[in-house]
Amino acid sequence: MNVDELTLLRRLAADEPADADAARAEVWRRLNGGEPQASDRRPDGRTRLPSRRVVAIAALVVVAGLLVAPALAIGDHLLGLLYGKSTPGDVQTPAWAPDGRKLAFVSQRDGNSEIYVMNADGSEQENLTRQPASDSHPSWSRDGRKLLFVSRRNGNAEIYVMNADGSGLRNLTRTPSDDLDPSWSPDGRAIAFVQKNCVPSRPCATAYETYLAVVNADGSGLRRLTTRRAHVFNPSWSADGKTIRYGRWLVRADGSGHSELPRNVPVAGAWSPDGQRIAFSRVSHSPADIRNPTKLGLWVVNADGSDARQVAPKATWGVPAPAWSPDGRRIAFRRYDGRLFESAGNSDLFVVNADGSGLRRLTRGAANVRWFAWSPDGRTIAFLRNKEVYIVKADGSAERRLTQLDK
Repeated sequence: MNVDELTLLRRLAADEPADADAARAEVWRRLNGGEPQASDRRPDGRTRLPSRRVVAIAALVVVAGLLVAPALAIGDHLLGLLYGKSTPGDVQTPAWAPDGRKLAFVSQRDGNSEIYVMNADGSEQENLTRQPASDSHPSWSRDGRKLLFVSRRNGNAEIYVMNADGSGLRNLTRTPSDDLDPSWSPDGRAIAFVQKNCVPSRPCATAYETYLAVVNADGSGLRRLTTRRAHVFNPSWSADGKTIRYGRWLVRADGSGHSELPRNVPVAGAWSPDGQRIAFSRVSHSPADIRNPTKLGLWVVNADGSDARQVAPKATWGVPAPAWSPDGRRIAFRRYDGRLFESAGNSDLFVVNADGSGLRRLTRGAANVRWFAWSPDGRTIAFLRNKEVYIVKADGSAERRLTQLDK
């Protein structure tokens, strides 16, 4: 768990003046995506920050709203805190090899987070990293020959690549920043990632900034594409590889410029494989929303912000975002049946057609389904439940447990 996210929530509720002032400033940065501008300052030069009452309300917004904001990477961390779960290295999406024959996953069975690979039927599980530092977030190259991952073996988080059998290890970034959330370009020649830096002379727990960067797959040509300070994670490439989605910005991969998404386009959503639509979750932020369930649930909107429509009713929430099938015809998502702060409840996996038809519940269990990923052929979904990797057919049949991570 990242201590900066927990610390922010603690400081939002703090009574100490120093913590309260810093927390109010942090609320500003998180809600506005940058530092306050001149128009946001009072006549005495100080920033117009939220009052303590507003901070308290904002804390609730952070708790409720950011459950569906993977850009801030807080939703499942917070739920884990509330419900006594500590899963720092085992709550990551199982990663399918491009041919669908293998899965990469993270296990702590050896005492720390390691990258493992197994066959799609759960056989031949192998530890590829075998070292005492944390290794996480495996991602296959497009040809299935290499695995990209994040490691802290040199102290800070850096991006590494290795062959699919664990050989040929190489550090691609070697920067003083924390290099996070690597994403392969569609042609496999470049990797987009986020650089996270602490702000000097301030607690790094809440005072940090992120920038978008890219590096060639061989480690050459590392360059930063953004200069504006942000709190944004999880970059993703457009289908043609010319643009990188980074929060509310569309950044040209060659560094030639960027544009901003329309304000009505959700940032914390999942883009369809063709880049034309975005699937996202709406949850309750007010009593009015609760009384009007037509505003909640799973929604799809065009990439230009037009034609927003609900495709599945009731509250859906959480990290990760909904996931499109490889052919763009179906969407997998989670539905939570508990009440926040009252009981842990369960979350189960559902699939619906992109036009809203064919809603189907895939799992039924007494535990939360957490991260999930479609197989390349769209027939199977891998997911995590109780720290274990499972698979289930897209029609809800043949659910099967593949791992025993704690043994």
